[in-house]
Order: sequence, then structure tokens, then C-alpha cells
Amino acid sequence: MSSNYKLQKYEAICLILIVMVSKLILNVPYYIIDLVGTGAIINLIYIGLLGFIFVLCLNWLFQKFPNSDIIDISEFLGGKFFKVIMGIIYISFFYLAAYVTLSDFANMLKTIYFNNSPLIFILLFFMIGIVVANLVGLKSIIRTICLVVPFTLVSILVALFAVYDDFSFDKFSPFFGYNMRTTFVNGLLNTFSLYIVTYYYFLMPLLKDSFSYKKVTTWSYIISWLLLFLTVLSILTIFPITNDTEPLNALYLLSRKIELGDFLQRLDAMFVLLWIISIFCYLSVCIFMINRVFKKLTNVTDEKLVSLSTTSIFFGLCLLPFNVAISRFMENNIYRYLIIGITFIGCFIILVLANLKFKFKKGNLQKK
Repeated sequence: MSSNYKLQKYEAICLILIVMVSKLILNVPYYIIDLVGTGAIINLIYIGLLGFIFVLCLNWLFQKFPNSDIIDISEFLGGKFFKVIMGIIYISFFYLAAYVTLSDFANMLKTIYFNNSPLIFILLFFMIGIVVANLVGLKSIIRTICLVVPFTLVSILVALFAVYDDFSFDKFSPFFGYNMRTTFVNGLLNTFSLYIVTYYYFLMPLLKDSFSYKKVTTWSYIISWLLLFLTVLSILTIFPITNDTEPLNALYLLSRKIELGDFLQRLDAMFVLLWIISIFCYLSVCIFMINRVFKKLTNVTDEKLVSLSTTSIFFGLCLLPFNVAISRFMENNIYRYLIIGITFIGCFIILVLANLKFKFKKGNLQKK
């Protein structure tokens, strides 16, 4: 087991990028467009700048708490009871994130490639990989992520440039979308697409060098935002805004347009294989986070038992009555508000209050 493995800067950036890649593979970019229309370009620049300022604030707030994550900081602020509350919230949150991702992606695979296969077989395929990954440990998960991320990013970029011939600025007008209010006020809800910020609250103790936290968060945020921006730009190129029917998977449909002459076509199958591995890695990271928070709350030392237990619960959740409409509703609505409420409001307030308490205690010690 390698639960105490510490991440280098490159490994930490790849960890964050695999989270963003998982959101690009699903229909998060389309949800952004669905809310603000052709104003998505301006909206992404707007929320991207706000998100970058938010990340800089996190870097400053975490300076007082090296080698601590949001669970440790919650205990410092409100004691063990508050620590347990925050731990339960994040365990539930990571379970929801993993559930929505696997349910959505498994149904996409079933619809495209395995129409006659029972969904449970696809779920078991993923579950076995997740169990093995977490039993082996974080080191193996990270090494796999570092190997997969470059190829996955290339596949996404190739898919994006596949619409180069269809590119036209006329498709992006009106540039402010439906209206200014929708783009700049209602469009603030699109900050949920910057879901990677959630992992910044847990990143500090995982780093080999806590001083690299600022570089890791800054560079991973910039690269992730650029990927999101390019994806939205490409989707706007091929999907008419007036179409109320949500595509099965926007990025997949982009990959279907790739053709290298008459001799090399249907490259989407190769790309989907890379995306399957990426989803594997992301789900393994989700379960790893659940295991980590659970061990903080219970002080359980048997890592194998924890991994088997949390993965079994996850498998049970995925067997609940389900359809694509429910998954899309959860991702586009409930999930959106949870990310904004927990990541961008709740935990930020906790960090601010913890810094004020730290400053107050330090001032009292100096007086004594």
C-alpha cells in the first residue's frame, strides 16, 4: 500500500487535470451553453477571471495551515463535532460526484457500443478497476493518471480542431447571449464547471512540498480553464443554440467528425478508450478521497477494509433505480448548486473564519 505517497508538482497537476477531463467527457460544457447561449464565450472569460481570483485567495488562506486540508481546518475551527459534520458532507459529495459520473458515462457507453448488454456488466467492469486501484494505493493511481493525461489531452484537442473548417464568428453572435443579465448574473451559476477547485481544499497534505501548492493550483487552474474554453468554443461551432435536444455527448460527437483522408476514419473509438481509462482514474480518485476522509473521522487503520467497504457502497448506489433524465437533472441542477454552495461559499467561509481564529490566538499568545 502507498497511502502515504506524496505528490510531485507534475503529478499533482495531472491529478487536477483528470478531474477536469472527466467533466469535459461528460456534458458539462453543454450545460454552460444551455444556460447562457452564445454568451458562453464571454461568460467563461468572466467566471474564469473570478475563479482565478478565488484560487489566489485560497493560496493566501492556506498559508497559515500547511499540511492541512479542509477537514483538519474544520476541526481547528469548530472541534471534532464540526469535523465530523464536514467529513460527512464531503463523503456524501464525493459519492454523488462519482455516482453521477459513472451512471452518465456507463449509459453513454451502453447507448453507443453495448446496446444489448446489461448495464450491470459495465458497472462491474468499472468497479473491479476502482477496487484494484485503491487496494494498490495512491502511487499506482497517480502513475496511471500521469501516463493517461497527456494522451487524453491530445485526443480532446484533436477532437476540438476537427471542427476547424466549420469555424465562423457568425455562430458566436450575439456575443452577450440572450441578454446581459443572463450572461453576467445568472451565468454565475456556471462557476460549477470549475469543480476542480474542490480538490484544492484537499491537496496541501498530499504534496511532497507544501510550498509548491501555489504553483500547482495556479497552473492546473489555467490549463483546465483553457481546455474548458476550447471545448465550449468547439461545441458552439457545431451545435445550434436553438436546438432544445441535449446531445448524447458533445465531445463524442466532436470526435466523430475527425477524418484523416479516406484511409483513417472513426477515430472516436480510440478516443473513447482513452476516455474510459480517464473515467477509471477519476472514479478511483473519488473513492480515494472518500477513504481518506473516512479514515480521518474514524481512525480506522485497515485500508483494505475501508476500500472494499466504500466501493461496495458505491456499487450499491449505482444499482438504484436510474434513468438518464434523472442523472442529467442531478448534474445540471442539484450538483451545480451543491458545488457552488459547498466549494465556493461554505468552505471559503470556513477558511476565512479559521484564519481569523488563528490570528486571534496568535495575538493572545504574543500578549502573554
